[in-house]
Amino acid sequence: MKKKLALLLIAVLTAAIALTACGSGPMEPKEAADVAVNTIIYNKDTDKFKDVFGEDAANLQKEIKTGFKKGFTSSLNITDGSIDDEVDKLYDTFAKRVKDVTKYTTKVTNDDKDKPTVEISVNGLDMTGVQAEMTTALQAKVKEDPSIQTDAKKAAKAMLDVYQETIAKAKVSEKAVKVKMNLESNKDQWKIKDADKFAQNLYLAFFTGTVQS
Repeated sequence: MKKKLALLLIAVLTAAIALTACGSGPMEPKEAADVAVNTIIYNKDTDKFKDVFGEDAANLQKEIKTGFKKGFTSSLNITDGSIDDEVDKLYDTFAKRVKDVTKYTTKVTNDDKDKPTVEISVNGLDMTGVQAEMTTALQAKVKEDPSIQTDAKKAAKAMLDVYQETIAKAKVSEKAVKVKMNLESNKDQWKIKDADKFAQNLYLAFFTGTVQS
């Protein structure tokens, strides 16, 4: 009798779990925002990202790092691949410092069932202090080697060296910036509206303490 009751209980629990899974719908918006931030910024919850948003986190992270490299090398006018390794290292330094010192909170500001909005308040890296320190360090390098002013590759190398040194000890900004995450229901998943713009603003918020309007 006890065995039959135990088997019956297992059957009931199994059925209940199956029914819950089938009718659960998408994750709560606040939790979905946490998954997005943890995956995109902190390289965590990558296994959950595809379940919540239907996208491969590995591809997303690769695109983000590639975008950083292209943007940085273009800004220095050196796109021949000669500084790619150094730029990759700089990205890793940025990412590590962001993981170490930044913080965020989330708040649902529109609880519409199908099109909710989550506000992500971010205390990112304080680039104001970093820029001041970088300027001083670059001036010192130019004083040691004036040819940096006329040699593009030397200038890029000096810039990367200074970035590495200053970003590695950048402080967290005391002023929080806000990033809106607009979601759209997609059956049992969420779709991020204007996903590219959202990802860009999220990165700016964490990496530079700023957002685009």
